[in-house]
Amino acid sequence: MQNQEQKKTYAWPKKRRLIGTKIQRVDGPDKCTGQAKYSYDINRPGQLHAMILRCPLPRAKLEALDTAPAEKMPGVKAVHVIAQPGKEFFYAGDEVAAIAADTEEHAQDALRAIKVTYQALDFFVKEEDALKNQDKKTVGGMGTSNVAVGQEFVRLETGADKKPIYQNIDEAFKKAEVTHEGEYGVAAQCHNCLEPHGLVAEWGKDGTLTVWASTQAVTGTAGQLAQALKLMPTSVKCITHHMGGGYGSKFGPDIQGIVCAELARKAGAPVKLLLDRADEITVGGNRPSAYGKVRVGGKKDGTITCYDVDCYGTPGYAGGATVNLGLLPYPYEVGAHIANIRRKHNIVRINAGGARAFRAPGHPQNCVLTECPIDDWAAKLGLDPMEVRLKNLPPNASQDPIAFTGIRHGLYRTEIEIAAKLSDWKKLWHPPGKGPGTGPIKHGIGMAIHTWGGGAQGGDPPNNDCTVIISKDGSVTAQSSTQDLGTGQRTLTALVTAEILGLKVSDVTAKIGENQFGKSTGSGGSTTAPSQAPATLIAAQAARDDLFAKIAPKLGSKKEDLVIEEGKVADPARKMSWSWKEACARLGMDDARGTGGWSSTMVAAHPGVSNVQVGGVQIAEVLVDTETGVVKCTKVVAVQDVGMVVNLLACESQMAGGIIMGVNYALFEDRIMDRATGRQVNPDMEFYKLGGIEDMPKIVVHMHDMPERGVIGIGEPATIGTAAAIGNAIFNAIGVRVPNTPYTPDAVLAALAKGGKS
Repeated sequence: MQNQEQKKTYAWPKKRRLIGTKIQRVDGPDKCTGQAKYSYDINRPGQLHAMILRCPLPRAKLEALDTAPAEKMPGVKAVHVIAQPGKEFFYAGDEVAAIAADTEEHAQDALRAIKVTYQALDFFVKEEDALKNQDKKTVGGMGTSNVAVGQEFVRLETGADKKPIYQNIDEAFKKAEVTHEGEYGVAAQCHNCLEPHGLVAEWGKDGTLTVWASTQAVTGTAGQLAQALKLMPTSVKCITHHMGGGYGSKFGPDIQGIVCAELARKAGAPVKLLLDRADEITVGGNRPSAYGKVRVGGKKDGTITCYDVDCYGTPGYAGGATVNLGLLPYPYEVGAHIANIRRKHNIVRINAGGARAFRAPGHPQNCVLTECPIDDWAAKLGLDPMEVRLKNLPPNASQDPIAFTGIRHGLYRTEIEIAAKLSDWKKLWHPPGKGPGTGPIKHGIGMAIHTWGGGAQGGDPPNNDCTVIISKDGSVTAQSSTQDLGTGQRTLTALVTAEILGLKVSDVTAKIGENQFGKSTGSGGSTTAPSQAPATLIAAQAARDDLFAKIAPKLGSKKEDLVIEEGKVADPARKMSWSWKEACARLGMDDARGTGGWSSTMVAAHPGVSNVQVGGVQIAEVLVDTETGVVKCTKVVAVQDVGMVVNLLACESQMAGGIIMGVNYALFEDRIMDRATGRQVNPDMEFYKLGGIEDMPKIVVHMHDMPERGVIGIGEPATIGTAAAIGNAIFNAIGVRVPNTPYTPDAVLAALAKGGKS
C-alpha cells in the first residue's frame, strides 16, 4: 500500500478555514451533561462485580492457597486463581486470586474468606537501603543484586589531531574557569488516573468477547486479549468511546483485564473489574525517581564546557531506566556540542510497584538534572540564567527547513524571546535571594527548556486508518478505531474532515474508539494527532473525489472540474454551484466513501503533512514563605511549537493540563514507602497530595504555529519543563537550592536552615 500511496502527493490546504482556529470539543456537551459513558459507567444486564486478592507483603512466597471457602460465600459466581503455591511476590499489591460476585460487598466478603499462607522474605523499599546492601537481591529477573550498575559514557574535547585534550573528565573540570557541583532529584510519581484501570467483559453466545475498556490502545488491547485468551483477533471487540486519562499507563488489558474476561467466561455473565483507588495508585504504574550528583563547568562568559552526572533511580521491582541518559545534559546534548561529558546511571530496583510510561518518560527527570544545575552555575558566574541558556543552545545539524535538526537553534532562541516578553523576565528576574522587599514572602522566577519527538507511529502498510462516508442526505461520518483520552482526538477528526469538505465541524459525526473501525496505534508518545490527522486528511480527500466522480454526470459536469467551496460544490468552468445537500442528493441510493492510512514510513514522501520533534520553554513564578516554607506557584508561561496547530483551543488545553501535572510533580506528589511494613502508606487521594484549583497558577500559553512542518503531537512536551522551572524559581526567590521534589514546606525550611550547604 505504501508504494501505491507514494505515487500521490498529499498536502494540507494552503488556505485553511478551520485548521489553526479555536474549535470547541464536539463531545463537550455530552461530558458536561453526564451523557458520555466511560468504561466505569457501563453496567450490562446481569453484570457481576469482580475484585482481586493482593499480596499484602512487599516480598513473599506463596505457600498455600485455598479458595474453597470463598466459593461457598453468598453471591459468588466465579473464582479465578492467578498465582500458584511456590510463586514469589516482589511488591505489596501483586495479584493472587480474583472473585466475581453479584455485589461488590459479596466480592469483598469472599476475598476475606480465601485462605492464604505466605512466607515473608527480606525486602527493600527505599533506594538508599538497596544501595547500601548491593550484595543482596530482593527482586526477580536478571542480575545478582537490586542495583544494576550502569555503564559510564565519556566524551572528551579533541584537538586538531582529533585526539582527546584531557585524559579524563576531572582534568577537564580543573581547566574550567568556573565550576559548580550539587545534588538534585525527583521523587517517584504515581499514576493516579481519574478513571482507574480496568474493563467490563461480556461473552457472546458465539464465543466472541466484547470489552468496554479504559485504554489508550483500543486495537492493541483487543489484540492482547485475543492472544491471552487464545481467540481469533476478529473475535474480540474493544470499545472505548470515552476514557478518563491514561498518561502512558493504559496500553493493554493488564492482568486485571485478562482476569475479568476469564471470570466472565466462567460465570457465563458480564463482569466489571476496575481498580479501586488504592490499587490504582499502587499497581497502576509510576514515573521513576531520579537522584544524582551533577557538575557543571565552563567559561566566565557562560559557555558550558563540562557536564558530569552520576545518578540513580528506581523503577520499582521491575527493570527499566529512570532517566533518558543519552540526552543528558538535556536538551543541550541533542547538538552534542558540549565538549566534555561524563554520565552514569544506576538502576535501583526495590520492592514497590513497577514503573510505566508516564507523560514524557525520562524527560522531566532529565530536565531537573540539567536545568537546575545550570541555574546554580549561572548564579556562581553572576549571570542571568536566560543568557546562559541562549549562549549554549544546541546548534542546527542540517539544512532542512522543516526538520527540527535544521531549525532548533533559532527556534529555541525565538521561543525564549517570546517567553521573556510574556513573563516580563527582564523586569522580574533578580540575583538569587536578592529580590525586592524585606518581609518573609519572597518572589522568584525560573525557567527551563525541553524537547520531545511526537511523530507518527506505524510501519508499512500504514496502521492508522480513517474512513469518511458521505450520505445522500449530506450527512458525513468519519470513523476510526483510535481513542480519545480526553485530549480532543474526536474533535480533531471531525475538524479535519470538515476542513476538506467545506463543512462546519458540527456537520461531521466522528465515530471512534471501536477496533472494528480499522487499524490504529496506541495514544502514547504524542503520536495520535500526527498519525490520525493525515489519515483523516487522505480519507476526506478520497471521499470528496468519490463524491465528484458519482455526481458529476448527474450535474452535467466533469469530475475534474468540480471543487469544494464553503457549504457548496461548485463547477467554476460552468460558473455553477450547488448547496452541499443539493449536491449530495445526486448520490441517489449510493454513498461516497474514502479511506486513508498513515504511518511514519510515509512522512518522507509527503513532506509537511506530519513531522517529528519539537522544542519549548517554560517560565514559572513563585512566592515562597520563608517562615512556613510554603511555596505558591503564581504563574507559568509556556511557549511551545507543535508544527501545524490543528485545533488551537485543544493545544492550549493540552498545555494547561501538562503544566498542572508538572506543578503537582514539583510541589505535591510523593510516593511514601514504609520501611517497616514495605507498603505504600499514602495510596489514596487524601495523603497522596494533588493540588486543588486554588493551588494552580495563572497559565499563559503561546503556541508557536509552524504549518509548514505539518502535524506533531503535543501531549508529552506540555509537562516536561514545569518542575525544573519551579525549582529554579524557588532558588531565585530564596537564594538556596531545594534539592529534591516535591518542594514541600519541610524541604524548603531544611534548605534554608542549611543555607545551601549540603
